[in-house]
Amino acid sequence: MASSRRSRGLLICALFAVLPGCGSKAQDQGTVSETVTQSEASQNASSYNSAGIDPATYAGRFQVKLTKEVPLRDIPVPFTVYGGLEESSPTRLRLRAFMDLRGLQEKAPQILTGPLEESCKRQIYLEVRDVTAIGETVKVEGSARAQFTRCKRNEEAGFRYFGATVDAVAVAKAEVKGQCLTFSIESADLSPRGFIGAVTNFFGLTNRINEAVLEKGGEFLAANPVCPPLPEEFSVLDPNYESGGTREIAPGGLGAAVVGSADVSAETIVKVLAGLKELGVLEFAE
Repeated sequence: MASSRRSRGLLICALFAVLPGCGSKAQDQGTVSETVTQSEASQNASSYNSAGIDPATYAGRFQVKLTKEVPLRDIPVPFTVYGGLEESSPTRLRLRAFMDLRGLQEKAPQILTGPLEESCKRQIYLEVRDVTAIGETVKVEGSARAQFTRCKRNEEAGFRYFGATVDAVAVAKAEVKGQCLTFSIESADLSPRGFIGAVTNFFGLTNRINEAVLEKGGEFLAANPVCPPLPEEFSVLDPNYESGGTREIAPGGLGAAVVGSADVSAETIVKVLAGLKELGVLEFAE
């Protein structure tokens, strides 16, 4: 048992030693990390609270702060992950993590604005103006511009017989799938503008726009999950996220919490140590 505890302690120390920001390779990736013990974390609680994040959401025997930029649609998005680690079983570590997604929230209008559908029958362009977290949901406000056309024989858009712009408010949530958070649209409320809007409602075109927003928007979100950034050297830890979802960082800030575990078996420890040797973080006698 003592040997098992020493092995887990060795792995934790090794993990902290190579978190991005400690080696030249990690620094090139623009990542920074900090590690504190539980007692130190309680002393620093006020600084964490100043960011609006409750330390209880990532409590653990050891705590890590990891900052990294991840490209979404070629747009660099900053993520900050607060993680807590503690023993779960002889071969697994318990993980609690809270992701500060306010950087994603700020860039969301730029990332999400664009064509939603471009078929020969209809073309829908989505413009996102604002993203706000409310409890465990995310409210997305914007507008959708749609035009309906006749299809040519070559499946290209032809004669346009109707067009309209509608204001849109969608509500989304996130759930854990694999090692990522996948967002989905729970509902969409469309408000057609002016006289054309009344005509849009009359001919049932509002429902068709609504269906397109739910379908195409859902497809985009499913294809672009949010995954907690981890150093690639630790893919062998095989983190398994069991639960989690979006959380509000008051007031209105977007965050997400996940809970899971990671493999720390003897085989994994050997693989991690080998990775550390390749990075030049640890030296082994030949």
